[in-house]
Amino acid sequence: MLILNHGLIVNGDGRTAPFTGSVVIEGSRIAAVGPGNYTGGIDDTVIGLEGRLVMPGAIDPHTHAVAPGPRFASGTPGVSLEEVLGNLRRHLSQGHTTVVDLDGFKVPEETALAQGRQPVRIEAGTVHFAPMFDAADAADGAGLNDVHRSMTAREMVDAGAVVIGEVGAGMTLGGGGQDYMYIPAAVEQTTGVKILPAQAKALKYAVLGRHIRPGNPDREKIAELLQQQGLAGLITIDKMIKLIEESVLPSFQVALDGLVASANLAVELGVPTLVHNSAPSDEAAREAASIAKELFIGGHTNHGTFSAEEAVENARWIREQGGFVEIDTFDAWGRKELHATPEHLIALMQEGLVDIMATDYAAGHWDGMFEMVDAVARVGLVPLEQAVAMATGNVGKALPRVGADRGQLKAGQLADVVVSAAASPADVQLVVIDGEVALTRVDFAVPTVAA
Repeated sequence: MLILNHGLIVNGDGRTAPFTGSVVIEGSRIAAVGPGNYTGGIDDTVIGLEGRLVMPGAIDPHTHAVAPGPRFASGTPGVSLEEVLGNLRRHLSQGHTTVVDLDGFKVPEETALAQGRQPVRIEAGTVHFAPMFDAADAADGAGLNDVHRSMTAREMVDAGAVVIGEVGAGMTLGGGGQDYMYIPAAVEQTTGVKILPAQAKALKYAVLGRHIRPGNPDREKIAELLQQQGLAGLITIDKMIKLIEESVLPSFQVALDGLVASANLAVELGVPTLVHNSAPSDEAAREAASIAKELFIGGHTNHGTFSAEEAVENARWIREQGGFVEIDTFDAWGRKELHATPEHLIALMQEGLVDIMATDYAAGHWDGMFEMVDAVARVGLVPLEQAVAMATGNVGKALPRVGADRGQLKAGQLADVVVSAAASPADVQLVVIDGEVALTRVDFAVPTVAA
């Protein structure tokens, strides 16, 4: 047995106050959790935690590029297996013991390539249904082959997919994917100038607004941005308007149709749908929530296209329908390039409208879920036990196929455990997955396994 003694246990149910105690692990399962210390036997490994935090492994319900194969709802070509494994090592280092792959066009054989190479559990999503194939082809579709196109959502669910998603995504709905991928590529191809994601977003908003509504471009603002970005003289205002519209609009309406179609599919298949929730997709997301109800997850409801007031109104609607509200870290603590302001997060937390946390991708620079746990608990937005539950037990409720055997520290659950510094949930020091030490960063009396 592996025994973790004298830790401050936050069990993931969101109700139980942290208490000093121990976790006993036998094989791949938790055998016991309770106050006091366990001495163990001659063949047991006993680790003294000296008051460090002990939490369930985080379940990240919104990730990308964690297996080979097409990425995003745009079906863009995937990253290499080497990059996939690097991404999974990053998740492991952040205390994420399960990741849900929302590159929903992948097939089980692709997930298996990464699943067996590292300890983090990978769960699959699916968007193998019309009109998602149409949206992908309108935006990109270059990563899709006959195997992907012949797969169905029902077959994926039968093979173990836990969610329909990500439905929409920024590449097909005018979100962040356009800002860091497609618009900069189109601008560089036309002008030879590389622009930053923030610059692409500013141009997109000047042409289409936050809600992606063509026909009323701010020509004065576009001219100003062209001058600031070194593009004046290289492209006209009219050509920039056309470039932005041709990048964003072809997939937009069909992707919105996909949100509603996914809600009906969720009811049919009995698995949740997780949709790209943003100002441009607000109306379609509300319609989908009214159909799918408790099978609906509003992805990244703290999306930067919303105002804080819009995000709160959207979250209230989702809750009224029985759905789940997700907020994402993006890169708000580290790089701060795609999402640097916390007002949406604060507003949603203050109104008690957050159910689960996730990371999303942030162009490969996402911050960890326990960084958000640390941040919101430290300033008192929610108690620590509630913040931890948003990254663990609550995710299991939103994704029942996942939550059946993980997300809380209790007997019978899979032994996925994270130990962090007592003063900081984000300072991950020990990760146990399936009862085995997968990562250690301090001098615990256990063998170190390379992440």
